[in-house]
Amino acid sequence: MSELVVSPQWAALDGETLQRTILVLGESDTGKSTLARYLFQEIARRGMRPAYLDSDMGQSTLGLPATLNLALAQAAGDDEFPPGGPRASFFVGATTPRGHMLPTLVGCKRLQDRALALGAEAIVVDTNGLVERAQGGKALKEWKIELLAPALVIALQRGSEMEPILWPLRRDGRVRLLDFRVSPQAVRRSREQRIARRRECLAAYVRQARQHVVAMNRIAVYDLEYMAPSALLALQDAEGFCLGLGVVQEIDRGAGSIALRSPLPGMDRVASIRFGPVRWDLAREIEL
Repeated sequence: MSELVVSPQWAALDGETLQRTILVLGESDTGKSTLARYLFQEIARRGMRPAYLDSDMGQSTLGLPATLNLALAQAAGDDEFPPGGPRASFFVGATTPRGHMLPTLVGCKRLQDRALALGAEAIVVDTNGLVERAQGGKALKEWKIELLAPALVIALQRGSEMEPILWPLRRDGRVRLLDFRVSPQAVRRSREQRIARRRECLAAYVRQARQHVVAMNRIAVYDLEYMAPSALLALQDAEGFCLGLGVVQEIDRGAGSIALRSPLPGMDRVASIRFGPVRWDLAREIEL
C-alpha cells in the first residue's frame, strides 16, 4: 500500500473520538477510502482492535464488486492494512446501490453485527459515493446513519454538496459530526476508469474458477428472477454471508441443476445461492 498523506484535520482527531462505529461520507473521489484507512490504523495504534467495513460495492477496497466486505485487525494494536484478521462478505448483487438500497442497508447492518461478534472495539465504515438526492443518495445515507447509529460521522466535501445530509446532523445530539474539506491530492476518476477497475477485478477472480454443478432442489435459491446464463451469483454459508462468487454457465431446467464457474474449491459449506442482476461474459471477460 502507498504511504498516506495525512491532513492536519485528520491528525487533530483525539482518541476519545475514535470509538464505536465511525462513518465516512462523501462523493466519489473525495478521499473517503484513504481517510477510512487512516482511521483504522490510528485506532489500532491507540491499542484497540478495529474493523474496516467497506460498503462500496462498485469500487471495493477489500473485496469484489457487487459485495460489501468486512475485515478485522488480527489483534488489538495491529495496524496492518488490508487487515489480516477475520473477514466476512455480503452479496448485494449489483455494483451500485441504486435500485438495491434495501440489501445495501441490510448488508451493512449484518456486517456491523458480525464485527462486534468477532470482537471489534471500533468499526470504520467506508461508504459509497452516492449522495445525490434525486438518485436516492440522501435517503440511503440518512437511513444508514439511523441503522448503524455511529458515534461519529466524518463528511468530506468540496463545496456544499453534502449539506442536505449534514444539516440535520449538526443539530442531532445522538451523533458527533466532523466536516472536513477534500484534500487537493484526491484524484478524480472517470466513469470509464471505474468500469475498467471493476472489470479487471472480476476478470482476475473468475480466471481462477473451476466448474461446479449445483442441484437446485437441495439448496436454498434466492432471487430466481435474475437466474440466466452469465448471471453473477453468490455462494453463501449457513449464516447468509458470501463465501465466493460464481457465474452461470448453463441451466438444465429438466434436471433442476446449474453449471457454474467459481474459484471456490468445493460446495461443502454452501447453504444457499443468491442471484444478482450483473451479467458477466466468461469468454470476453466483460460485464454485459
